[in-house]
Amino acid sequence: MATTECPTTRRAELFVRSDLPQASEKRLDAVEVGLEKLARRGVLDDYERTEWEKRIPISGDGHRPERERFNEFAEWANERGACLAPFFDTRWCYSDETGERRKELVLPVLCLAVYEDGELARVAPFAEDGTPTSLGACLAELATETAMDAGTATPTTAD
Repeated sequence: MATTECPTTRRAELFVRSDLPQASEKRLDAVEVGLEKLARRGVLDDYERTEWEKRIPISGDGHRPERERFNEFAEWANERGACLAPFFDTRWCYSDETGERRKELVLPVLCLAVYEDGELARVAPFAEDGTPTSLGACLAELATETAMDAGTATPTTAD
């Protein structure tokens, strides 16, 4: 019997508000240290940091990567019976550009998305059955996993 490996990739993307409040900078540092540790242990293959706006219009013609990400996260939440509110919220705001009132999506200060083999596997923060799961809890859950649990290399046998 020959042994083959079926690689699985796991990467994380950390979303950070472009106008990060100063009080959140220490939290960001701790999260990035945690991601680095997970990468060194082989639980994550890679991670990256992406900045996003504090809020974006709910609708409009312009391409908004934040809106696309929210839609992806909302689909993930719906599939598992979870909820992204109150971490992602909608509010009536005044547009700086037009001076008009419009409905906007307010994004969390920090948000983590974990992809396994290119598919969204986790988002934090979120709530399920009324119980919130923080970004810290998501990192702690990942920290309990080993590189083999993460699927970086799964040995199989072939005839």
